[in-house]
Amino acid sequence: MSIIFMGTPEWAIPSLKALIDSRIKVSAVFTQPDRRTGRKKQLLASPIKKFAEKNEIKVFSPERTGSSENVKILNSFNPELVILCAYGQILNKSILEIPRIGCFNLHFSLLPKLRGASPVQTAISLGIEKTGVCLQKMILRLDAGPIIASSKPIKIKPSETSPMLGDKLARMGGLLIRDT
Repeated sequence: MSIIFMGTPEWAIPSLKALIDSRIKVSAVFTQPDRRTGRKKQLLASPIKKFAEKNEIKVFSPERTGSSENVKILNSFNPELVILCAYGQILNKSILEIPRIGCFNLHFSLLPKLRGASPVQTAISLGIEKTGVCLQKMILRLDAGPIIASSKPIKIKPSETSPMLGDKLARMGGLLIRDT
């Protein structure tokens, strides 16, 4: 089985690690391009790129995932599945149609609540009491595909920050991917 993983920040690492630990062959990882950060504007690789390279997985960092060149690269792997976690780009129809089984997104809320790119921050800012993670099959509409699996809800503590909650949800996501 050929699987492609797409993710960028630290929060995506538990999901990729779950696949690796399950002895599932991850053919390639796609992540955001290296970015200049800090006062010195140093060019830094994404956390998922560093993790993938450490695990000897081929990494691609396209500026635009939907470019014809990138579609050709993805097709060359003939993937059965594409798994996303906090990738940072929206996939177009040509990408969604590549894997035989489909593209699946790990979302950091219990959909349909808190669709969109910042569910962790939104949950905290709205004072939502419970959240979780879910794995959904992707369709052309953002966060609107069928839900394949969900975690049990967890309480959001009043003192919890976005980084704290995100770390917790990232670990839960890794477990959900492993178990699913």
